[in-house]
Amino acid sequence: MANARFLLRPRWLLSHLLVLLLIVAMINLGLWQLRRLDERRARNDLIESRQEQPVTPVDQLVAHGADDATIEQARYRRVSATGTYDDDATVVVRNRTQDGVAGAWLVTPVELASGQQVGVVRGFVGLDADGNAIDAPPPEGEVTVDGLVVDPGRLDGTAPHDLEPLLATDAMLPVLVLADSSTPPEPNAGEEGGSRADSILPVPKPELGEGPHFSYAMQWFIFTAIAIIGYPLVLRRVVARRGKEAEGRDDLDRELDELTRHGG
Repeated sequence: MANARFLLRPRWLLSHLLVLLLIVAMINLGLWQLRRLDERRARNDLIESRQEQPVTPVDQLVAHGADDATIEQARYRRVSATGTYDDDATVVVRNRTQDGVAGAWLVTPVELASGQQVGVVRGFVGLDADGNAIDAPPPEGEVTVDGLVVDPGRLDGTAPHDLEPLLATDAMLPVLVLADSSTPPEPNAGEEGGSRADSILPVPKPELGEGPHFSYAMQWFIFTAIAIIGYPLVLRRVVARRGKEAEGRDDLDRELDELTRHGG
């Protein structure tokens, strides 16, 4: 191993350290993906278990001023909301995409018989030539909307900010209903992939798939194995090459010595 002493020089020690840090980082990334997978599975189990519970009027499940614990217990529950839409109070939640199309959500409050209100995510609409959300008025008269309870504080992007004025309204419930069906139906409801310029499409319910977390974790562990196995092999080849180079120099020195002696 005398030929391998150069691997203890500062430049090579730095190389060893960098590879070690890379291995540690890749292992942690793989474990992080597995934790994400566990979280996704737990979320899926939660959604499925809560959707199995009976449909409940939303104002019997969550009241105005409900605390965070109550809202958390209501998430993903199937609820109904019966009342009339207040179209003038419709809020546009910007920067939404659906099936690769840019647009917005229309959230319109429903006035319930109890006197409370709840915001209903009626659906997704595209944008007009000026970049504004397409107008899609809700049904008139009394409606019954079935859907899932959504915590607006957990929405991403501009949604929490866009919804602040609506949620600050007196008697407004602190949750939203993600509409699944409406009786009567939306007068301008479009089907998935529909081409009507004024259509409103239902917003998809939360996905129950596990996502790519497991495959990503396996990729990071494969990269780790390649580094653990491959780096020593690379070092072995470097040592062998340098050994051959050293032997070649020794042979050349011996030949020069022989020539010198004979010449003398």
